[in-house]
Amino acid sequence: MTKKLQFLRVRPRKVIQGSPCVAEMATMLNCWSLNAPDDPKCAQTAKALAACMQSLASSLARAPKKTKNASSVNYHLARLGKLL
Repeated sequence: MTKKLQFLRVRPRKVIQGSPCVAEMATMLNCWSLNAPDDPKCAQTAKALAACMQSLASSLARAPKKTKNASSVNYHLARLGKLL
């Protein structure tokens, strides 16, 4: 005896994106753990992190918007579900 499914759905794939400023953030946090956060030794690492984040923000602003194409898989599964 088979059990009839109530819903047939496919979840979209999740895209894992890399973090571009992780190295700069780790360097700054390491500097803060070794020194005081207001120490002038950490100023260069803070500037490097700020520059990385600024370049990331400007590149995201210039990037064209991606339109999401609707998948027809769930539509066809709903149609086939009536036949099951």
